Amino acid sequence: MTVRSHRADNVVDEVGVWLTGEFGARLPVTEIDRVIHVTRIDLESCIAPEELGEMLHRLGRARLQRLLQLAPPAKVRIPQTR
Repeated sequence: MTVRSHRADNVVDEVGVWLTGEFGARLPVTEIDRVIHVTRIDLESCIAPEELGEMLHRLGRARLQRLLQLAPPAKVRIPQTR
């Protein structure tokens, strides 16, 4: 493993922690991981390596927000009092 790929992996892990903290209550962790993985692949050959962390966070966050907007609203059931 090269130093560059090791640093990129650390950045991806860090972004994963941030986005899971923000979206984990509303989206499955597997979906968050999938979005981060696909976003990393999309960005990796398009931007400077030192920009990967910021761009991954921004684009991943935007994609997760879009998923939430497309998802049907959660049904909240409030139990009736007796």
